[in-house]
Amino acid sequence: MFELLELSLADTHRFYQYKQTCPLELNFGLKGFDYGWLLASHVWNGGEKVLDVGGAYSPLPLYIQKQYGCETWVVDDFGMDVNDPFWTRNKKPEEYISQHPEVKFILERVGNPLRTSLIPGYFDVVYSVSVLEHVPFELTPAVWNHLGLLVKPGGELIHAVDIPFTSNGGLPKMIKATLFEAFSFLIPGRYQLSHYMATPMNYARLALRSLGLPMTSRPQMSVWRMALDPEIMTEGFDYGYNRIMKDNMIDYHHQRTGSLLIHLRKAAR
Repeated sequence: MFELLELSLADTHRFYQYKQTCPLELNFGLKGFDYGWLLASHVWNGGEKVLDVGGAYSPLPLYIQKQYGCETWVVDDFGMDVNDPFWTRNKKPEEYISQHPEVKFILERVGNPLRTSLIPGYFDVVYSVSVLEHVPFELTPAVWNHLGLLVKPGGELIHAVDIPFTSNGGLPKMIKATLFEAFSFLIPGRYQLSHYMATPMNYARLALRSLGLPMTSRPQMSVWRMALDPEIMTEGFDYGYNRIMKDNMIDYHHQRTGSLLIHLRKAAR
């Protein structure tokens, strides 16, 4: 069983604090916030076993290993099965891995406890940053269930998930999302799953349900607050531009994206 420690959206107030106090240099974007939030959300101790899910070339596992003396792992297949040059980023995964023997890399994806080399109940912390939103909706419950199995009793799950602003679709989408949330108890689970990014609350419900944890409270994460509160953090325009160029998009409309923060602790035996 898990205890929910935090369920919130990234905000500029906390980011400015992280920017000033975090020893790791943080860029002005969602990933910069997520790194600061993740480091501030846990009391790191030497010798802890830490798993970065989908970390690939992220500097975070190296930083945690050097700064806190943790045993750090990364589980990521580096996109080796999709033949997309985006994943190489002018690097060869094999060379990068060989250059960092202080981190243990596992070249696979989470989601199937029966086909993994990761040890159940081994990790003190399992975290991810801007990764889980890329998991196909039909696999999302299995991935969250697997994450729950990997963390040891008393350990923590700390995940930052990129969530699109519903207001990207204008007023009609906002009204639909409002009705979606108001009558979510009437909506079939399969439909909620296939629209897992419809609202922050919907994704959170699915994640917690996958871990056997009911949603007992309603945090301040309405689609209207996400759209209207100036403190809710959104990804920068430079990131949006880079995405347009990478994907050869012809629509230059900026799609706003926020970060959903989910922090849980597994019950001790």
